[in-house]
Amino acid sequence: MSLATETRSLYRQFLSEPVTIRRITGTGTGRSDTSYATVGRMNASNNAARKELTGGFAQQDLTAIIYAQDLFDAGLPSDVVIGDYLIDQGGIEHSIYEVQARRVEGVLVAYELTVRA
Repeated sequence: MSLATETRSLYRQFLSEPVTIRRITGTGTGRSDTSYATVGRMNASNNAARKELTGGFAQQDLTAIIYAQDLFDAGLPSDVVIGDYLIDQGGIEHSIYEVQARRVEGVLVAYELTVRA
């Protein structure tokens, strides 16, 4: 078994929260909204405190690690990009504003996303 295959298997085993990537393409009446399910894990970013915005709204940056293969199996046509949305298991939609690919031996295993609700 290659290191990439073993790593992919371990990620699949330990990432267990159901999450969805939502991609919106087009504008107006031709707008398309498609969701792709996978699993992941979300936690608060190390140095990101919850910030109070005007009107009692607050925001916090979160880091999400999501399993890549399920996305492509569900039909995601390209890599996760800034502008996509992550929907967590509670149904909260988060804007993706940073994407890093996690690769082993050149094989995409997971994405590390920085998101904001």
